[in-house]
Amino acid sequence: MIPTVLNPVSENYQSRESQFVESMPRGYRYVFSPRGISDHARLSHERAGAVARVGRFHSRRDLGAAAICVVADDRPGLLAAISAALVSEDLDVVHAEAYTRRVDEGVHEAVDVFWVRDQRSNNVEVVTDQRLAALEVCLSDIIEGRRTLADVRRPQRRTDEKTYETTIRFIEGDDGELTTLEVQTVDRSGLLLALAQALFEQGVQITRSEVRTEGDRVRDRFVILELDGSPIGLARRLDIQVAVLAAIDPSGLS
Repeated sequence: MIPTVLNPVSENYQSRESQFVESMPRGYRYVFSPRGISDHARLSHERAGAVARVGRFHSRRDLGAAAICVVADDRPGLLAAISAALVSEDLDVVHAEAYTRRVDEGVHEAVDVFWVRDQRSNNVEVVTDQRLAALEVCLSDIIEGRRTLADVRRPQRRTDEKTYETTIRFIEGDDGELTTLEVQTVDRSGLLLALAQALFEQGVQITRSEVRTEGDRVRDRFVILELDGSPIGLARRLDIQVAVLAAIDPSGLS
């Protein structure tokens, strides 16, 4: 009989990966492949207290874009910071999902996944490891205050006269509270940055988000709460909707 040889390194890794999955929101494990989950867990472990970690992950979705994962301590304005870094590195978001997991008492880690491509050429091949390393540096600089959102090159707003409709609405949860903000509009470069920054300036926290691009239109959903964790009240709904509309297209307020 051949004795079984245990590999402590492999066992430790499997234990870390299992702990990572258990700390993620319910349903996470059904969204990504085992290989993709393993990549997310590895990036989380590799961060080891660093400001942020950015890397590729295996995706079974054929979106014609590079799948990348961003791991950082969760904090108000994080999605705006990530979006600004993506704009700075000329990366356009095709699809995105944001998750938050509890690491310790009072400490939460954001695990945000994006499918991106080059803004100028739409070429996935130019999203190299060196470019992702530059993205990681840029994001760390923004989080730690060495760069501000104002330093990031702002995308040009739409200048054509094509008529398009923007819909901004709150969707009630099962408990009747207005927690999910849905935005449908025409896609443009830097749109996610504009939306995330508008929500940050309104003093709300984004606990989860999903970005979908379908042709030239996008449907973004943000699960938002007040900074103290309370639901968004009816009195705040209109202010938030107006701020988001102004971020998308100021002419829509005239």
